[in-house]
Amino acid sequence: MPPIEIIGIPQSNFVWATRIAAAEKGVAHANIPLPPGHPDVARLHPLGRIPLLRQDGFVLAESRAIMAFIDQGFEGPALIPRDPRAAAQAEQWVSLVVTSAEPVLIRRYLFAYLFPGTPDRSPDRARVEEVAPALDRHLAMLDAALGEGFLGGASFTLADAYLVPILYWLRGLPESGARIAAARHLPGYLDRLLARPAVAATVPPPLQG
Repeated sequence: MPPIEIIGIPQSNFVWATRIAAAEKGVAHANIPLPPGHPDVARLHPLGRIPLLRQDGFVLAESRAIMAFIDQGFEGPALIPRDPRAAAQAEQWVSLVVTSAEPVLIRRYLFAYLFPGTPDRSPDRARVEEVAPALDRHLAMLDAALGEGFLGGASFTLADAYLVPILYWLRGLPESGARIAAARHLPGYLDRLLARPAVAATVPPPLQG
C-alpha cells in the first residue's frame, strides 16, 4: 500500500491524535508540518483546516474520517471495538471529547495562554477565570470515566487517542495541571499512555505561544 502523509503542525491535538492512531496500527507515515490556513492546506481543504491525510493522490480531511480510514484500511489492533455496544461506547466518548471537552479545554482555556491577545502577550486572566468552572466540570467528567483504565472502557480506543494530546498540553498549565495532579485517575492514566510506544513516538515539539 502506498505510504501516507498526515498534514498539519504536530502540536495540534487533532493532528497528534491521528498520528497516534496511525502508530497504534503500525502504519508508517510522514508528518508534513503545515499550519491551518497555509496555501497548500487551503488547496486541499475548503476551510483550510488540519489535519489532512494524503496517500497516492487520495486526500481526506477531518480527524474522525482520517482515523476511521486508518482503523479500517490497515491491519493491526482495532481502535474501535467490533462489538456493537463497546463500539457505541467508544464513539460516545469520541463525541464527548471532540464536541464538548476539546472546545473548553483547548479552544477556551489553553488558547487563553497560547493566543491571549493581550498587549504584552501575557495570559488572558479574564478568559482563564471565566472558563474555570467548565474546566473543572470537564476534567471531573473525564476522570470519572477512567475507572476501567481507559476512557469509558478497558481497552485503548480512538477516544483515548483524542484525549491524550489534550491532557498532555493541559498538564503544563497551572490551573489544569493542579486539577489533573489532584484527580483520582488522570495522572496515572496520562503517565501510562505517554509510555505507550505509539504515543511516545509521536510526542511533538513544545508549543510556541
